[in-house]
Amino acid sequence: MSETIDAQDRVVIYEMEGGDPAVDLLSVSTSHGRTRVRAVGDPAQAVELATRLVTEGADLIELCGSFGAVWHARIAREVGDRAGVGAVYYGFESLTAIAAYKERFGTGEALADAFLVVHGGADPVQDRARYEKPSDGGPITIVAVPDAKAAARVAGELGPGLALIEIYGAPGPEVAEAVIEEVDARVPVGLTVYGRH
Repeated sequence: MSETIDAQDRVVIYEMEGGDPAVDLLSVSTSHGRTRVRAVGDPAQAVELATRLVTEGADLIELCGSFGAVWHARIAREVGDRAGVGAVYYGFESLTAIAAYKERFGTGEALADAFLVVHGGADPVQDRARYEKPSDGGPITIVAVPDAKAAARVAGELGPGLALIEIYGAPGPEVAEAVIEEVDARVPVGLTVYGRH
């Protein structure tokens, strides 16, 4: 099984206060295609953004775990069969930790998040970006990785300060397995699940 999703123009969308959907926060292009990461200020913007990007040629949309099943379904319905739409969900081993994350987030605690984007040929040293969430919400580190081994290594490097890890671009659970083992299940690890692909 390939460790990357077969997509030529993939976009990861996450929700962040003040997010500008017109700006690529990270863009990686290799012979395996292009992956872009964008932020929206509210879930309704994601519907419009996903629909527009698919019209412009995006063939896969991946949504942050904060969108949940309702927005995943709405966006998939709007996109239709023109592109695959996936969203991050959490396995049983992460349920307690993700519930604690949600509670801490709700109290305004600054939390460090990592988005690991699996993209063939990516260079995790060069293909990375770090942003501070508004209102002292903590950092988001976005790193493109070529495979499970690199994803686990990056998760280990970002280390004990992480409160959340989301994995995009992996066609199955193998990358999440490597990351979960690396962080010893101390951090909730979510993986993209695809409705239609």
